[in-house]
Amino acid sequence: MFPDNVYDIEELSPEDRTLFAQKYRKYLHYIAQAAIWTTYIYFAVRLFFTLANPERTWKMWIMLGVEGLFAHMSLNHQCLSLAATAKPPHQTPRKRLRSDKNLPRVDVLVTCCGEPVEIILDTVRAACSLDYPASRFRVRLLDDGASSNLHDAIAKLATKWTHLSYHTRGKQSGQSFAKAGNLNYALFTLQTEDPPEFCTVVDADSILMPEFLRATLPHLLADSKAALLTTRQYFYNLPRGDPLSQSRAYFYTCKNAELNLLGHALDAGSGAVFRRDAIFDAGGYPTYSFSEDWQLSLILRGLGKRTMQVQEVLQFGLVPTSLAGHLKQRNRWHIGHSQQISVLFPSMNKAIPEHLRWDIAFGGLSIMAGLVSYSIGFVTLPFLLVSDGEFIPAASALEVKIQLVLAIVHVAFTWAYDGAQSAHAGLPFAPFAHAENSWLATAHLYAIVRFHLFGSKPRGSFVTGSTANSRENTTSISSFQRACRDTLQSGALLNICLFIATVGAMLFAVWVAISRDGPTIIPKLLTTIAWPPLLHLCLLVIVNNWIPISHLFNPPIYPSRDSKLLGTEKGISYPRAEVEREISSEKALLGVCCSSVVPIVLLGAFVGAMIS
Repeated sequence: MFPDNVYDIEELSPEDRTLFAQKYRKYLHYIAQAAIWTTYIYFAVRLFFTLANPERTWKMWIMLGVEGLFAHMSLNHQCLSLAATAKPPHQTPRKRLRSDKNLPRVDVLVTCCGEPVEIILDTVRAACSLDYPASRFRVRLLDDGASSNLHDAIAKLATKWTHLSYHTRGKQSGQSFAKAGNLNYALFTLQTEDPPEFCTVVDADSILMPEFLRATLPHLLADSKAALLTTRQYFYNLPRGDPLSQSRAYFYTCKNAELNLLGHALDAGSGAVFRRDAIFDAGGYPTYSFSEDWQLSLILRGLGKRTMQVQEVLQFGLVPTSLAGHLKQRNRWHIGHSQQISVLFPSMNKAIPEHLRWDIAFGGLSIMAGLVSYSIGFVTLPFLLVSDGEFIPAASALEVKIQLVLAIVHVAFTWAYDGAQSAHAGLPFAPFAHAENSWLATAHLYAIVRFHLFGSKPRGSFVTGSTANSRENTTSISSFQRACRDTLQSGALLNICLFIATVGAMLFAVWVAISRDGPTIIPKLLTTIAWPPLLHLCLLVIVNNWIPISHLFNPPIYPSRDSKLLGTEKGISYPRAEVEREISSEKALLGVCCSSVVPIVLLGAFVGAMIS
């Protein structure tokens, strides 16, 4: 443990959003606990009545199974929130490294492979201009594209910033190990003679703010068990409303924030700062997966090291500017998760402790199981709706009421947890933000199967995020060509079909229920189309599968780089002040609308259950 007075570390007051969110910590804990228990009780009773009913049908079993698939994914998040709020958290308050005395040495590693030179140079200039003594940090550009133009441009900049240097291991585009190999090249080859104490990893399109090092290093200096600190990624070219959830706000402010409270934050890539010795002792970046940053976090956790995250606005990057580009980026991530299973193979796990291999492989399998669950649930729901018969066993009116009441309570706490999590994060989310981009699940599974069984390129060959990529080119194609690309090539045609099928099946189910004569219309509705968990799942399917349809008819407008960047007198480009204001002002109106309707629907279902 390094005493703060050695480094002159100042602790800043928390942001208003953080203070506001902390008030909901205990509420999130109790609501998550209640949601977990009501889910267990609800499914136990449902299973008991289904088994006890001699007239049970296949439809009842499938409905129970689909409910279970979606509930299991919600349970995972509820259990994480419960664990994160069960004990005093490992706090990461805002800190600043003030004095220039006794500062540790840092290497800023900028990785690139084929991105446009002007984007890379913006990143390099910002990295060279960090508010940190030039004698205490170096900027190393690691070029896996072996670009002669980039080499010449860096050589010119190096006459101004002598702590900047260009390095390449040869042209690696389409070769093995990709970014992990590039970083390991720096760790094990470039740094052997004069190694720094810390390293920072920066993607080619990420602009670091001047205070980046002074805001991140204090957390690592104050905790010797902290091996890595990741920073939230912000983006300056997000379209208004962020319809594709490209900001990953839920991941950073909910899931990773809760993992941070447990000391297990996941490295999200660019903007990570790590203790070099810790990464060196761990064998460097793992090369068995595209998601090398995520895998490194898992290995460090297994070695007993703490990984942390800070939410401050310390870097800005770029998001893909097309649906096809967005899909390719997400496919790469999920292929990386599928590769986690390879750690069980003797040829791939030499640097990984034996006790970690099963944990890492199981984590990858869990992510794949989530994709399968969403795919099965989205496809099965329309068929359930149009099939004849009731969804729940109904041997007596009392059994129906018991199951209805438990179903209402289960759904109510599921929504209450979602709202409490949003309040604790200090951000308004669309409903069930943990399912964001779940409409791409089938496309991800197809990409995984195609990669492992039919892939022709060497493993580690994808280069994403480059605006020079043909999938990112939105100016040289017509609106019709863009629509075809975003529907046929991205697999969104399936989502359009699922949306139409689900809405049509719901209307058909309502018509069937109300067309029957007699006083049984309310019980019929409540045990078929108006079954509360079914309404919950229908809303989830419709909201998610509407996203590509909305994108098709009203494509988001991505701002140009020039409109969002402002150059300084020294020729360094930073995002304009309006970008930060836009980040704090975005609101999920859909979430507010749905959250206000749900209590009314649940109350109506409860009244119907009591009078039926």
